[in-house]
Amino acid sequence: MALLAKIEYAGANEGSFQQAAEALRRLAEMPISAKHVQRIAERLGRERVAERDRDVERLKGGKLAPKHVQPPAVAAIHVDAGKVQLRAEEGGPGVRQPRWADTKVGCLLTCSAPTGDGDPQPEPPALFLDRPEVMRLCQEMNEVRSDPTTRPGSRGAPKVLKGSPTALPAHATRLVRTAVATTQGTEAFGWMVAAEATRRGFYEAPRRALVGDGGNWIEPLGQMHFPGWVQVLDFLHLLVHLYAAATAAHRREGKRAWSLYARMLRAAWAGRAELVQATLRRELERLGPPSPDAPADAPAKVLARTLAYVEKNAQRMNYPQYRRQGLPVTSAAVESLIKQFNRRIKGTEKFWRQGGVESVLQSRAAYLSDDGRGEAFYSRRPRARAAGSHRLRRVA
Repeated sequence: MALLAKIEYAGANEGSFQQAAEALRRLAEMPISAKHVQRIAERLGRERVAERDRDVERLKGGKLAPKHVQPPAVAAIHVDAGKVQLRAEEGGPGVRQPRWADTKVGCLLTCSAPTGDGDPQPEPPALFLDRPEVMRLCQEMNEVRSDPTTRPGSRGAPKVLKGSPTALPAHATRLVRTAVATTQGTEAFGWMVAAEATRRGFYEAPRRALVGDGGNWIEPLGQMHFPGWVQVLDFLHLLVHLYAAATAAHRREGKRAWSLYARMLRAAWAGRAELVQATLRRELERLGPPSPDAPADAPAKVLARTLAYVEKNAQRMNYPQYRRQGLPVTSAAVESLIKQFNRRIKGTEKFWRQGGVESVLQSRAAYLSDDGRGEAFYSRRPRARAAGSHRLRRVA
């Protein structure tokens, strides 16, 4: 059993099955082929997928209960999407019918309760008002989600949001993180996240938040599985939209653009969604309405999109209130988690069958969780002679 655990861990966490085989050979003196690592890792990942799906069925039947009696003081769920390359399920060697697809990722955090009633951070983080850092942050956030093949000269390596602000208010402490990930659609993903939240007692927490980027799929997920929870618009995504609007409104006028961005940023941090909207409307009126045939990056179109984004999400922008309650206001936690998944599954030279990547995602999620579930799986797994289609050879 210990050998299987080592093989699965390597297969789920090294950059490829070949690298996993090499690591096992060097570190565990285990001569094993990359293909054999793949078979075993995917088989064990499928067993974890089956456990996850059984939890979902128990939740739907009203039979899933929290693991602990004491609920967390503050519970936050961050959801977002990443990218992975898939290929045809059938066929001989080689990549057939390659395509980019979405992965859905959930980051479930518990953290300490707030100790005071005031806003612990009334001023925006210095990073958000540092012009070179804001430019870099916007670029890197866009690259994390884009198709790497569309970026000139890019090899698809996942980017790191260097210096990205913490997901929690200054006075809060992160306690336990667990992860959910899948290539399945929004409906199935919603049930997976709800099952994980149920197991961890999130529904009994006195302070609960769902943090997302304002995507169309997030609000219905929240309404179905997390009614009554505080829904928070991720401030990092809002920042990217505000910076794009400011630079579009004053192209080739850097000082004016930065001044506009800083005003909107401060208003947004203070929860003044109506002031942000009024500022965007004035700039849009100055430029005039966008023509229907204008390109997507035309200044008026960029401003109109940003205004629509803020109007749609204004009820999720009460950031001072969220900070007072000890709730997160940025998606830094799930941004970090997506990068950790990407290191294993994303790249221009990585093409997965859907069943294979789903199983590896589940193993990767287990080892990226803080509660020891990666190892605990083996304490309840029935002993068997092998987990792959071939038996492991004895090693000296």
